[in-house]
Formats: sequence, structure tokens, C-alpha cells
Amino acid sequence: MVLLFSGIIADAQQKSYPEDMLNFEDAYFITVEYKGASPSIVDMVTSLLNTEGAMLMDSGDFFDAWDHYLRHEPQEPGSEIIVDEKNGYVYMERTFQDEFEGETREGKGFYEMCYWNCADGKHKLFAMTFNLIENGRYVEGQTTGLSTQLYENARRIMWDVNEDLLGLEVDPGTDENYETDASGNHYVRDRETGETLKLNEEEFFRWLEEKPVVVHRLPRQGKDIIAEIHYATRTETIRLVWDGMRFNRQKN
Repeated sequence: MVLLFSGIIADAQQKSYPEDMLNFEDAYFITVEYKGASPSIVDMVTSLLNTEGAMLMDSGDFFDAWDHYLRHEPQEPGSEIIVDEKNGYVYMERTFQDEFEGETREGKGFYEMCYWNCADGKHKLFAMTFNLIENGRYVEGQTTGLSTQLYENARRIMWDVNEDLLGLEVDPGTDENYETDASGNHYVRDRETGETLKLNEEEFFRWLEEKPVVVHRLPRQGKDIIAEIHYATRTETIRLVWDGMRFNRQKN
């Protein structure tokens, strides 16, 4: 990921973030510890992990992998970690196999983390994603998804910010409403064709489980995020273009 923005238009360079995004009274602060003129991705991730309660995602495996990385120790079997300090990017994955309700599940959970220097010269934007694949399909869980932190250079602190204010919210555009008749049949809208479907109980619960999953792919190189909407039979991609302060949606 390129962290210099000499080509950003002058209008973006003059703007900053709205005051409600910079509300210090209610924000949950993370102090970033570092040496030198500016924090690296290693400094940001380490400070985040060292702040009690700051990690909102399922991060046990990442804690262990990061500790091994800092100690220059081999990773556990099934774990891989990439730290690209030059480009401000971290990737960690963990493969697993377990039993759930009598069925064997094979899967992979993976984190991506990166940051951008902001065009106002006052902030950095830090992003983290956690995604989960089970039996070859992306699944949505309580801990999956995207989270963002805004770092202020002067105070050396960062705090949670609303992804919608940054242009990162991606709506799969599917209707989750349904009706049920007296016979127990369910009437739902097909997420890909828009047609009304009549489903029995087993088909309906399968329909509920197959909700579209949004995956944000963070950049190791370049500045833009690729958002993928994974439907049952197809994947839609959307490019979220970084303008130095926020992201603008552009369909691929």
C-alpha cells in the first residue's frame, strides 16, 4: 500500500474530519507507543493488542501469532502471518478442523490490517478485517467484519470511528422480509433474482443461513479497498477508492 499522497487533489488536502467524528469525550482511546517520527503498522497493532478491551473481534489466535512474531519464534501449525512494514500491512490466517453437530467443518479465519496517511496531515486511518470461511463458503459471525480506527498524529491516540462516515458501508441490497402461511410454508424473495420463492421449513432455514456475506479486502499495495459481496452462486465486487480522507464507491 502506497502511503504517500502527492497526487491527491487540493480540495481533499484542505478538508478534515467532522467534529462529531473527533468527539474526544465519548471516544475509547488507544495510546500508540512508538519511537521515531511516526508509528509503523507494528506499533499500531502492538498498541491495539496491549489495550485491554480494545479488540472487538475474535482475536485469540492473532494474539498468539503476534506474540510469536515479536519474539521471532516459529508460528503454530496451521498459522501464517505476514508483516509488511514498508507498505503498512499485516495479514494473519489460521486454518482449522472441528466437529459441529456431528459434522466435520474445515475452515480458515484470517485478519488483514493496514493504515493510510490522511491528506489533512493530522491523521492516519487504521483498518482491520476478520473473515471466516467454512467448508469453502464465507460465513458471517458475531466477530467477522470490518472495524476502523482514526489516529491523531498530535496526541498519538486512536479511537473507533463509524465506517459509514468514511464511505465504507456496503449494503448487499437483499430483502430479508418473509411471510409464513397457516400451513407453515415460507414465502421469501430470492436474493439474486428478486422472485418470490415458496419454501418448506428445511429450505427456509437453509435460506436464512445463506445470507450474502460482505468481505473487505484491504490493500497491501495501492490505496483502494475491494469489497466483495458473496451470494450463494455469484460474487459482486465494488472498489472503494481512497481520496486521501474517505472512500468513494466505484463498481468494478
